[in-house]
Amino acid sequence: MNIYGKKTVLRALTGDDSAMLVELVNDPQTENMIGGKSYPVSFEEQCRWMEGQSGRTDILRCIVADRNLPGEGLGTVILGDIDHINGTAQVHIKMDAKKGRGKGYGLDALKTLTCYAFDEMRLNCIYAVIASYNKPSIGLFEKAGFMREGELRSRLFKKGSYHSCYMYSVIKKDPNPEQDGGIVAE
Repeated sequence: MNIYGKKTVLRALTGDDSAMLVELVNDPQTENMIGGKSYPVSFEEQCRWMEGQSGRTDILRCIVADRNLPGEGLGTVILGDIDHINGTAQVHIKMDAKKGRGKGYGLDALKTLTCYAFDEMRLNCIYAVIASYNKPSIGLFEKAGFMREGELRSRLFKKGSYHSCYMYSVIKKDPNPEQDGGIVAE
């Protein structure tokens, strides 16, 4: 099954996506903007990691692709820490710097996955933790209807110093004229 937005299709990861995923995880600009710590990853390591991901119910990983070119991955959008009892999940998004950023794919993918989570997975709250200096992601999440809930002080260590992170969330019942869904499952 694929999940369709207006501009994007969210599809399962395949072996063909390994090269794009390796580029994404090894891109220093992307790594600096996200939480956690990335380490250099080889193509072989990426393939082994992908093999171990099947059967998990606490995470939904999707490749973001253009609706017109579904085979070519532009990035990833992930629902992690899915809590089926409380109806919550954390969302992560990474877009390829050359092909996927600044073209509206990220916004469409984020809105599409959020609608899918609410309408099909029966989730109630989707949240994100964003580095305080990551202005593009802050703008993306706010445009997608997420609201800033608070600040986690000095939680992220990047480039020799500590940085705060902002907590963002969207609740299913939140009014959001921007969030018009457009989900079609095949």
